[in-house]
Amino acid sequence: MILRPLGFALAAAALAVGAAAASVAASSPPALYTSAQASAGDKVYAGKCALCHGASLEGGAGPPLAGQNMTTLGTKTHLTVGDLFGYITTNMPMNAPASLSHDQYVAVLAFILKQNGFPSGAKPLTYAAASDSKTLVRSYK
Repeated sequence: MILRPLGFALAAAALAVGAAAASVAASSPPALYTSAQASAGDKVYAGKCALCHGASLEGGAGPPLAGQNMTTLGTKTHLTVGDLFGYITTNMPMNAPASLSHDQYVAVLAFILKQNGFPSGAKPLTYAAASDSKTLVRSYK
């Protein structure tokens, strides 16, 4: 008789540990780009995006691309990195939509991700991977 409550307690503890591990994994952003891509994106962003979105991605004529706005987009609308990338590549810059090269768009996305606390990694982000990413948009800062 004592074994049954103990078994339930152990099962509950195992579920709690599993849930905590999943929570930690969900709160750790994936490395989707390289630091070289983010550095290149910083330059493209400064020349093509900062006028509307602010030098520090704080927003202006265009919405903020860092901080709470990004977290809200990810949690409330379930906006993914792929969704954001699709919007950027077809609508930005506003005065010349779809005018950047694939590499420039990927670099700008890498810069935006970096500014939102996503770490860089060893594997470069590709246009296809950016388009297909199901990672939720958010800020980890």
